[in-house]
Amino acid sequence: KNRRPSGASTVEEGIAAEENEVEDDPEMKPLLHSGVKASLAPDDAKLPSGNALLGAMGINNLAQHFGWPLLLMLFASQHLMKGFSTAFTGSCVSFLYASYKVAGPQMQIFGGVTQLPWAMKPVIGLISDALPIMGYHKAPYILLASVLGVFGCASIGFVPQDNLSATRLVGCLFLMQLQFSVCDLLTEAKYAEKMRSKPEQGPALMTYVWFGLNFGGLLATACIGPIITNYGTKLPFILAIPFISFIFVPLLQNCLEETPKSQEQLADARKQLMQQKEACFLCFLMFAGTVLLTYLGITYESAAINAYASLAVAAVMLISFTLVLKPIIAKVNAFFLIQTSVGFSVGGAAFYFYTDTPAQYPEGPHFSKEFFTSVLGVVSSICALVGVYSYQRFASKWTYRNLLMFSNVALCIFSLADIMVFTRLNVRLGIPDHFCVLGASVLQSVIGQWMWMPGVVILSQLCPQGMEATMYALLAGCHNLGNTIASNCGALALEWLHCQPAGEIGESAQFKNLWIGATLSTILPTITLVLLPWLIPDARQTDKLLDDDDRDATEGSLLRRWRGQSAETM
Repeated sequence: KNRRPSGASTVEEGIAAEENEVEDDPEMKPLLHSGVKASLAPDDAKLPSGNALLGAMGINNLAQHFGWPLLLMLFASQHLMKGFSTAFTGSCVSFLYASYKVAGPQMQIFGGVTQLPWAMKPVIGLISDALPIMGYHKAPYILLASVLGVFGCASIGFVPQDNLSATRLVGCLFLMQLQFSVCDLLTEAKYAEKMRSKPEQGPALMTYVWFGLNFGGLLATACIGPIITNYGTKLPFILAIPFISFIFVPLLQNCLEETPKSQEQLADARKQLMQQKEACFLCFLMFAGTVLLTYLGITYESAAINAYASLAVAAVMLISFTLVLKPIIAKVNAFFLIQTSVGFSVGGAAFYFYTDTPAQYPEGPHFSKEFFTSVLGVVSSICALVGVYSYQRFASKWTYRNLLMFSNVALCIFSLADIMVFTRLNVRLGIPDHFCVLGASVLQSVIGQWMWMPGVVILSQLCPQGMEATMYALLAGCHNLGNTIASNCGALALEWLHCQPAGEIGESAQFKNLWIGATLSTILPTITLVLLPWLIPDARQTDKLLDDDDRDATEGSLLRRWRGQSAETM
């Protein structure tokens, strides 16, 4: 999931992955009931003796190590919101764009814009750290973002299409993703801190998060197909409102275990942030890049403008991170940014390839909405769960290099099935489209988890103590920015290949060169594996990559070394 398989369904693409961050004190009083112990305190982490199911799933062990408040917050933000709600509403987005006759490349540009809030996480984390509201760093920001997200979701669900332009639709989707991003960032406030202090439990916590996330996606995709087919693409947004609003429950229970900070504590926190001027600079630099790409994506339909701007932003980020950060952190960030950015997406054109009617694309697969959303989605979700379990069972102690090498090569091989479908070779060989795509989804979903999980673990391990929130957001945000870059560059590649379907009658010629785009999407990220020996540490996923007393994310950076050499020569 550093890249998506080129033929993956939009349901798969909607379940974005993504990553988060951390900080704060472990023992706090509730937000609204000062002096009253939180109802789900870490001291109460033991399960009832008769509840063998949760014990067998390992949740009892996780609660003892990380506490019930964190697990409940992860349930609300990761399982219900990022898992269920993202899959439930994400399945409708491409069909919504199609109802506006948005062409495939432009669909990808819009999709890149709506995913940019995930790249804004660094500045969100920095602002929440430096500018608490009424002394609280996290809860007020979650509250504000959730109000905006619910508003965006309700607008899509209730406002008639004639009164909601495509640009406004993108704006509403942007607000929803902003809620998901902010909640994802701030509700995992102890995530990297806990994983660094107990690295042996890191894979287990990742399994809890991603197993629940994929299980939520499984439930959502199981029922979304019939709903879209029979009731249209707006009803799912209405039904999703309670699920994205559930975050208010643990928030008001103060499962973040937050207490208002004193002026002295705020002064100390801001002083520490100012000591990391380079990291703060990177936060605002990334924010400027995402604002630029958001403006261009909404204002200009030109794929060339958006792609070239994306490449420029990628170059600036790559150079800046390499110069400013500690070498081990800079190298890992460079690998994931490069690999993600070159995984050119062709999902916009692939959507029309699979769902066009016989009148629109006579030679096409003609997948129904129910098959494209529910059947493919359920199969992908089940196999993703298998991938999470098999990762924990067999691959959680592999070295980063070996696992990334194996998973990337395997995914490249399995993605050849997408190219076979796009060339219609499977039809000439007598292999049905449904069988071929389902088989590819099974293999890609399992291996995709093996490729995704070590990336999240290594990002968590590279967060210096005291800077978990800001650093995790920077690294994860840079990775998420790569997804938008890949989407915009893929849109330009589709235009060059004259592949711009829009659901029009008789558009078969638009798919003639789609297989070339899919080949680029498959091969280019795999080529970046030659960088593994130089950019990824030769360590196991349970090893600590930073010392416990390492609090400086920029120590030993190229910029600091150059400054030191300049000072010596003066």
